[in-house]
Amino acid sequence: MIEKLVKEEIKRVPPYIPGKSIDEIAKAYSLPEEKIIKLASNENPLGASPKAIEAIRTHAAKVNIYPDALAGELRDALSRYVGLPSENILVGNGSDDVMEQCAKVFLSRGDSAIITPPTFSYYKILITMYGSQCIEVPLIEGDAEYAFDAEALLSAATRAKLLFLCSPNNPTGNLIPEALLREILEKEAIVILDEAYAEFAGTSFAHLVKHHENLIVLRTFSKAFGLAGLRVGYCLASEKVIDYLARVRQPFSVNLLAQVAAMAALEDREFLKQSVEIVREGRKYLVEELRKIPGVKAFTSQANFVLFRVEKPGLAEELLKRGIITRGCESFPGLDTRYIRVSVGKPEENRRFIAALREVL
Repeated sequence: MIEKLVKEEIKRVPPYIPGKSIDEIAKAYSLPEEKIIKLASNENPLGASPKAIEAIRTHAAKVNIYPDALAGELRDALSRYVGLPSENILVGNGSDDVMEQCAKVFLSRGDSAIITPPTFSYYKILITMYGSQCIEVPLIEGDAEYAFDAEALLSAATRAKLLFLCSPNNPTGNLIPEALLREILEKEAIVILDEAYAEFAGTSFAHLVKHHENLIVLRTFSKAFGLAGLRVGYCLASEKVIDYLARVRQPFSVNLLAQVAAMAALEDREFLKQSVEIVREGRKYLVEELRKIPGVKAFTSQANFVLFRVEKPGLAEELLKRGIITRGCESFPGLDTRYIRVSVGKPEENRRFIAALREVL
């Protein structure tokens, strides 16, 4: 009976496959949890800012009261951080929430939208959910890094209503060149630019929002700010776009504790600086060490993770047995079991991962 009632679009939606948890691996391999390191979900190895944690404690007794529906104070704080007026900012329950608002506003049955696989799988889920056609323009695998296929992207953009672009891209870690992005923005299509990892790259195209009404930049507190468990994201766009997105957002979508923690995290610039520095140093170490291992191809990354390829099958499973959780990339279109994404951890975690990898290979 239920099958007859479910929307056809939903039946075609592929399930999102999350990374494995520490608890799950501890039970599966009979390992003590303290011996397991998780380098799979691109989380901040330093955790959250102490100021953010203190803000949560301070406001915990107020959770019986609805939060600010428009998150005005947080938007003002973000305005100072990104250098755009608060009218150009909309916050949500993680950037995935804002991403879905974009799909609600712009995608209808019969529309076409572009993704650039391998990339974040939720883009295709949204496109399918709203009955639109997914146009795939694969990235080009180079000797040391991935690249966007400029010619194919520009051609496809002429027949699409919307493009999902990720920069740095997950899981490949490459940036989109500004010149290419500007060319795409000249087309009559909405460009959703996911900058979840922008802090680690030191590069953002948020300033282009001032000049291109069809650009929506997504950002998050889950990565560099270490608030993945609270789900806080936001987008930067023209006032017109923000107005339309606000019409379909859930009431009170960002909870009280998430708002105060995000504001405190924004104030703690020293912690943010430390988080970015430990990732950049660890990323450099991982790439250099991976490239020393015969049979391993490591790709240059501007994010807080590194993608690498091996020829040995079952490598991720062997690492799990040693208490190291990485992300096998077979669920990413265009990749297979030879590709693994490893998040940058603390220095000792990175060293343990490299030692285990050498042992397995």
